Amino acid sequence: MRMLILPIAAILLMTQQSDAQDARSGKTIRQEGQASYFKAGQDGNTQTKSGEPVAPQDYTAASRDLPLGTVATVTNQKTGKSVDVRINDRGPTRMDRIIDVSERAARDLGMEETGVANVVIEADPSKQPDPQVRSELEATAR
Repeated sequence: MRMLILPIAAILLMTQQSDAQDARSGKTIRQEGQASYFKAGQDGNTQTKSGEPVAPQDYTAASRDLPLGTVATVTNQKTGKSVDVRINDRGPTRMDRIIDVSERAARDLGMEETGVANVVIEADPSKQPDPQVRSELEATAR
């Protein structure tokens, strides 16, 4: 029995150290604030900063701070619902808001009726499909 306990304890210790190092590195960028969403009616009539047309049915968002192309998780603090969005535009124009999400993302977050919600945004550099975005986020997280 003792021969089993020592290897298990060593594995648990290594795992805890690894988790602690990840937490200390602070790699994930985290923002809290108010989100709004852009309503339909702009579909195909306007372009985003990335050059794409506004598409209310896509999981996209506008951020002043995160690099274009960033994939971020937005969580509604009241409902607990989360969605992953891709940052493809700049905004919001109102300084009391930190992100504008698409109509589809707003619906999934449970904020379609109110139009706004208190949210947490998390962008993990290691989960970015674009290496350039990953590098930009890592530089920001330092």
